[in-house]
Amino acid sequence: MIVATAGHVDHGKTELIRAMTGIDTDRLPEEKTRGLSIDLGFAYQTLPDGTLLGFVDVPGHEKFIRNMLAGVSGIDLGLLVVAADDGVMPQTREHVAILDLLGLSDCLVAVTKVDIVDETRVVEVMADIEGLLETTSMAGSPVFGVCAPRGEGIAELKSALYSHAAACAAHACQGHFRLAVDRSFTLKGIGLVVTGMVFSGAAAVDQHLMLSPGGLPVRVRGIRAHDQQSDKALAGQRCAINLAGRGLSEDVVNRGDWLLDEALHAPTQRMDVDLGVLSAEARALKHWTPVHLHLGAEHVGARVAVLEGGSIAPGEKGLAQLVLERPICTVTGDKLVIRDQSARRTVGGGRVVDPFSPRRGRARAHRLAWVRAMTHDDHRLALEQSAEVALLGVELLKFGQARNLTREEVDALSDSLSMVRVGREGAQTAFAPRAWQALAEELLEHIGQWHGEHAHTLGPNPNELRMRTKRRYSTELIDSVLRDLVLEEKLIRRGLIVHLPGHQVRLSGDDRKLWDTLAPLLSPASGSPPSLHQAAEQAGLEIKTLEGMLKRRVGAGLAVQIARNRYLSVDSARHFAHLTEQLAGKAEGGRFTAAEFRDFSKLGRNFVIDLLEYFDRIGLTDRMGNERRLHAGASNPFGETN
Repeated sequence: MIVATAGHVDHGKTELIRAMTGIDTDRLPEEKTRGLSIDLGFAYQTLPDGTLLGFVDVPGHEKFIRNMLAGVSGIDLGLLVVAADDGVMPQTREHVAILDLLGLSDCLVAVTKVDIVDETRVVEVMADIEGLLETTSMAGSPVFGVCAPRGEGIAELKSALYSHAAACAAHACQGHFRLAVDRSFTLKGIGLVVTGMVFSGAAAVDQHLMLSPGGLPVRVRGIRAHDQQSDKALAGQRCAINLAGRGLSEDVVNRGDWLLDEALHAPTQRMDVDLGVLSAEARALKHWTPVHLHLGAEHVGARVAVLEGGSIAPGEKGLAQLVLERPICTVTGDKLVIRDQSARRTVGGGRVVDPFSPRRGRARAHRLAWVRAMTHDDHRLALEQSAEVALLGVELLKFGQARNLTREEVDALSDSLSMVRVGREGAQTAFAPRAWQALAEELLEHIGQWHGEHAHTLGPNPNELRMRTKRRYSTELIDSVLRDLVLEEKLIRRGLIVHLPGHQVRLSGDDRKLWDTLAPLLSPASGSPPSLHQAAEQAGLEIKTLEGMLKRRVGAGLAVQIARNRYLSVDSARHFAHLTEQLAGKAEGGRFTAAEFRDFSKLGRNFVIDLLEYFDRIGLTDRMGNERRLHAGASNPFGETN
């Protein structure tokens, strides 16, 4: 369990930790000289049952509030310290506000220096503290009177800490590993060490990670968890991790960086947030107000783009986009605090909703619907509702990165919702069944309109359909929907062209005679079909005349153009597609090379290259380096071989 102090400067936080652990957390020479904490201090204590308590001593002076914020991210328990002589002071209020904004509900309160005031004053201060906490997430926190130098009240406070430690649930190590770096230093004979809180996941010695947002790959050489040697770093622990990597030095590691699994390396400068403004603020938080953002151990300048209403009133919450001065790394659910432009006053705080908000259209209705869907803590509910409102589907890689989910976890979620996934593995887009059906109906309507407007052609190709849709879906998406419609027998496909089952193109008598002459040339019994020039020579036609006629035949669905100077009859294309399926069925792992297809089909090399590249384009095959395989779920796009 990790405990962080909070409270006004010189109220005895460091002295209190020393009384409970025997450790002085002031480590810097300047801290010793000035008698106050400037940076984070740390102490550890092993309880009788073996449980480790970690203490983070944060500075109380307002000049060092950003150091305090770095120390309280991800803690399990707050220890608010208030001196009996001073009582509640400005930094007491600000620290309480910060803990409340971070959603901390577990807190203990120590009223220190009770030996220098009378009992009436102690009771008065305790009442003030209870009133201060009454409207926060820490309402009802137990209050203890202590005198650290004499040890008065320390036993009772320790007992309460031990009880909280026993009740503290173990942190689940789900998701990818993330550690918020708050210190880095070099030790002789060991190398670079970074320290911080582990927010999620687990890491092991020799594991490869990344320092983000810089994107520097590193390897874990050693781990100390709660100041003890360990072979793993787990969520909820405070760890020191010894790193190795090319170009690694103290100069390239900064407080606020994240040590994380490379799957989470996705720096962002725009994020949607659920933001609350402190009730003590004198005025509403207006659109485009400059602020200082504190998240994890990071702090960075930002602008607040209010998404609804133009402002957020004191004591109220609203959706906003934060536009940052430089990229940082974050995930959905991360707690954040904003301070004013001069970094002297806490203004509000909240949580990250979507780390990857857009540059444009952030306040449009469909985008706001997406943000509201992403506010759900339940991943399944968030995916279900976001898919219902996403105009172009949900990018599963981004969804997983945003919510720190593994690919397997995202796949399981989409499967449980019966979602339709489109695209290559690792870069898929998911659609809700209702949205997928709506898109299919839209395409069928466009194809019907095409038949009415272009009766002389068999039908449109995917790109022509894409240009007719309102949202300009990707050609790959259009092709996936068309593939499903063909399987459902609602469409017929001839190469790239699709048409409704009842639609036919009638040729004029002259065109039919000419085509009857040309078709055998484009469908030889053996060997490669002729090029455009060869076909023109064999038919005794001008190249331009032949090319124009062939393009009309392509539009009519009787021919396909596989390259600039290569045309095939549909029958011939169907035959070659069938040969491709046969070879894939015989090849090891279903993969084959162009040379293997050439030998199997007895076709010329140049024609084979043109043919296979055409099959790649229409989605019959997938190319992987020098090899190809049948596209998952693909079938002969020209129908069965006669």
